[in-house]
Amino acid sequence: MRTYEAMCVFRPEEEEFTRGKDVVREELKQLDANILKEEDMGQRTLAYPIKNMNQAHYYYYVVEMDPAKAHKTEHAMKLKDELLRFLMVRREES
Repeated sequence: MRTYEAMCVFRPEEEEFTRGKDVVREELKQLDANILKEEDMGQRTLAYPIKNMNQAHYYYYVVEMDPAKAHKTEHAMKLKDELLRFLMVRREES
């Protein structure tokens, strides 16, 4: 098992954000990821428009999962309509 950090950028509407957060959490559980930490980073202005939106809601996860499933996670998240962007990186061992 390795530790990963995931940043999700959701649509700014509250209902879209709530639904998207639940979808991401369920997807991570289906891939046997252990969610170690979640942090709501709030709404922020984007550096450039994404899908004609200038605002987005950021949410941060720290998860522990099998490295073979990390690639599947990225692919699955890119297909979710509620997410504007998704990035997962391996956390450095300290």
